[in-house]
Amino acid sequence: MVKTDIDYESVPGTSLLVDVNHNLTPEEAAETEQGIVLIPTPSDDPNDPLNWSKPRKLMAVFCLIVYVFAGSIPGCCIYSILTDIAADESVHMTVGKLNAGTGYMFLFLGLGNLILLPLAEQYGKRPVYLVSILADLMFNLWQPYTKSNGEWIASRILTGFFYAPIESLPEITITDLFFEHERATYMGIYGAALFSSNYAAPMLAGFVNDSLGWKWTIWIAVIFGSVCFLFMCVFMEETNYTRRIRVKRGLDGDVLTAYTSHGQEIKDPNLVTVKSNLDSADEKGLKGVTSNTHIGNQAALIEEDEIVEYPPVRTFIQRMSLTHGIKKEQHLWDYFKAAFLMAQFPVVLYGGFLYGSSLFWYSVLNATEAMVLGAEPYNFKPSMCGLAYLSPVIFTFIIYPYAGWSTDWIKIKIAKKHHGHSQAEDRLWVLIVYMILGPFALILWGVGAAKGVHWFGVVFGLGLLAGLCVVGCVSSVTYILDTYHEMGSGALVCAIIIRNSMNFGMDYAITPFVTNVGLQNCFVASAFICFFCIGTFFIMILTGKHWRTKMGKKYWKIVEEYRSKGLIS
Repeated sequence: MVKTDIDYESVPGTSLLVDVNHNLTPEEAAETEQGIVLIPTPSDDPNDPLNWSKPRKLMAVFCLIVYVFAGSIPGCCIYSILTDIAADESVHMTVGKLNAGTGYMFLFLGLGNLILLPLAEQYGKRPVYLVSILADLMFNLWQPYTKSNGEWIASRILTGFFYAPIESLPEITITDLFFEHERATYMGIYGAALFSSNYAAPMLAGFVNDSLGWKWTIWIAVIFGSVCFLFMCVFMEETNYTRRIRVKRGLDGDVLTAYTSHGQEIKDPNLVTVKSNLDSADEKGLKGVTSNTHIGNQAALIEEDEIVEYPPVRTFIQRMSLTHGIKKEQHLWDYFKAAFLMAQFPVVLYGGFLYGSSLFWYSVLNATEAMVLGAEPYNFKPSMCGLAYLSPVIFTFIIYPYAGWSTDWIKIKIAKKHHGHSQAEDRLWVLIVYMILGPFALILWGVGAAKGVHWFGVVFGLGLLAGLCVVGCVSSVTYILDTYHEMGSGALVCAIIIRNSMNFGMDYAITPFVTNVGLQNCFVASAFICFFCIGTFFIMILTGKHWRTKMGKKYWKIVEEYRSKGLIS
């Protein structure tokens, strides 16, 4: 059993992010030159992913991008050619049934994480990434040979199940590599890759379909994914790591300093928190605040005189091993039940709801794109329906800096105004743009199409709404991980299941929804739903800290149980 030093009074998601009073010099603290405290505190092990060099971290992020494109291109290339697939007499399926199959895929993109994420935690992320993409390619390859609705649904379910890690594992990998103040920047890169690949696939598919047919569209996408798989085999590294922080204690047993990878001693950030609170004005409401930067809450601790021999930095060949991430003891059941344990926390449930309500408009766009642009008054050919997805690709990259980098900037800016203290809800302020522009984009797309506005206006609405999905993705995921970083895997699995269950419902219902009430009424209702759902972030800004404080002791009890078994850092 591993000894833990958890402070049960700490509030998950509340941290001392900026040393605004300059109580520490850069040599004394694990902080940047701008005074930003590094959370979590890195260990003194050179193999700790937090201590990797910048180029090595960026290569890991690039491998995540390759993974996303490898599975998304084969999986999403059909969205602009659904009508052509349905028109094939050998398929025997309507567009509605094809969309329903996509809904089942989204459902299992969530449920699959219940199995595959525990396997990644127990046996390593690298092997799960590789098996996931290989199976995804195989089951996408089955699609051109399906002859019935049952076979189509089976291919979609299996594709969703094995590619489920795309919904959660890259986010966990990013938290393995980066500190709290920079997570959103790289989460934004992941989000931009996820959505641009989802939109680029149908964009290119239309041209291939017109030249070679819909089956070749899938075959070429699978060939592309296979090349990406080979790249991952060579360059994707394992990031599973159980962090232990070496500390020096005082005579009373309290932690005085910790040791970084550079051999420096750093003061316990919680000591700084206490001092800054005492120096703060009472009216600021900060006096007595306790944050989760307390070093005992971040990881299990190693005593100063305890002998631990770290292996040297791994060679390139050693990094390609499939066994580095395997835990010595078998704890699959503990990893599996983590998602259910985290389901009791309001922040996790809300994060799942926000993620789902941000992204099921993506399902609406995919389900109606060919339906809207292929009909009167636009009469786009499949190639032109595909080319319309260029708009979402462009908007994804335009909106990425706002969704990613600026979210970190806002968090740091707010922390500086509150004596260095940061709240997990600070990131949610970026959603105000989505709350306003999302309904506008839905009306421009759906109502605009019903009124026959110029195709440019409709395609502009398509792209704007698609790009805003990145904001919802980054905000919801970083909110959860900033609050419950230690149990991030379980929390994300819970949130993803909520999100994908919502997507499943939308994919299943969107075709009859449009058919029964008409394009205009459907998207007027959708605009109001979007405004309300995204606007709920105001409720969490007002009440989020209350829930985090109220449930704090229960959370730290779970962390202590898992940490004592050596399951988490």
